Amino acid sequence: MKGRLRFAMKLGSLILLAGILFSYSMFQGGFVSWFLFYAYMPILLYVLILLFYPIGSWDVDRSLSKTYVKSGGEVKVELSLRRRFPFPLSYVQVEDLFDKSLLKITKTDGTMLPAQSRQVKQHILFPGFRKQLQVGYVLDKLPRGEHHLYRVRIRTGDPFQLIIKEAIFDLPQQLHVYPTPKEIMLGNPPSVYEEGAAAAFAPRSKQTNVVSGIREYTPGDRFSWIDWKASARKQDMMTKEFEQEKSADVLVALDRRTATQSEDLFEYSIVIVYSVYQQLKRRNEQVGFLSIGREVKWLPATMGSAQLQRVQQHLTTVRYEQEPTRIQSLAAELTKQPKGSTVYYVTTELDIRDFPVLRALRQSGYLLVVLYICRLAEADSNLIRGIRQLGHEVEIYPMQETAHRSEVRQNA
Repeated sequence: MKGRLRFAMKLGSLILLAGILFSYSMFQGGFVSWFLFYAYMPILLYVLILLFYPIGSWDVDRSLSKTYVKSGGEVKVELSLRRRFPFPLSYVQVEDLFDKSLLKITKTDGTMLPAQSRQVKQHILFPGFRKQLQVGYVLDKLPRGEHHLYRVRIRTGDPFQLIIKEAIFDLPQQLHVYPTPKEIMLGNPPSVYEEGAAAAFAPRSKQTNVVSGIREYTPGDRFSWIDWKASARKQDMMTKEFEQEKSADVLVALDRRTATQSEDLFEYSIVIVYSVYQQLKRRNEQVGFLSIGREVKWLPATMGSAQLQRVQQHLTTVRYEQEPTRIQSLAAELTKQPKGSTVYYVTTELDIRDFPVLRALRQSGYLLVVLYICRLAEADSNLIRGIRQLGHEVEIYPMQETAHRSEVRQNA
């Protein structure tokens, strides 16, 4: 309704302008007045044709050089515009509409540059009589996440800006930007071998004789693990879950919660947790993954690429949650882990009030490796020293970001 009203107003204004000029020529007379009237007629004719020109019938297509890319990488975007009738256009303005999350900028290592943002580009073309138009640009320094490109907006008009036409084309596409792993020095605590986890560095066969539950089918599960009765009841493919899947000797835990709004620190923690997980998998570890927040995400330890893909997918889409970090949530989830397990706990906050829980975890036989993500100037050395002074009840590995490298310091 609004579009029709706008069209009628534009058409009425053109007719009114032509009528005023014609009336002026009739009453004024003379060469000058009639010259102005006839000189205006070609412009009026062009604007009238442009007003009825169906810009919405164009064929618009968008192509991405790739849809899966590491954070900090780049993607080439190509926009193709095709029209059937070569009506002369003075200009065409093309704008690609996408998520605001794509306006963020990250470095090549995947960490954010919070003080900078990407400028949305509006491409101006001068098509003339051409039927096909091409627009190309590059999205570089991409931030982690699942990003959506929604629409393409096209504007055109006459040189005098009497008429401006606009059309929007729905072209939904998705761009997956997963974390960029980095090389870190990840040592083995001496007590790991004393706890009986030395076998973690050799591939282990899955014990499938004790069924502990069922879960949804995921790619990589064996055909023999499917629970057909449960699948029939739930109308979905269900897989048997075995005790060994919940009993990995190594667990990587990410705490998504933070009391302050520190998105850059959280992005850095994503890089670190993904790097640690990948490095442990390269050692043939059977590694479980835990993500702690308002909702807990537990990915049981399974060997193969399917588990790595599930962790990668989770770390691509996960967001931080602004609420205080409390280690009691980790302690509650560790009941699914066997005593003597090594837990790599990645967090952006530490609290002295967590000392009793940390001591209880060590007394229960868990070896906690804390990867503390913080700015170097904000590191609380007294807090870290206090945790280390708990004795051998907890092993602390604070991780700090530097300009050129990241490292995990081993507690002596």
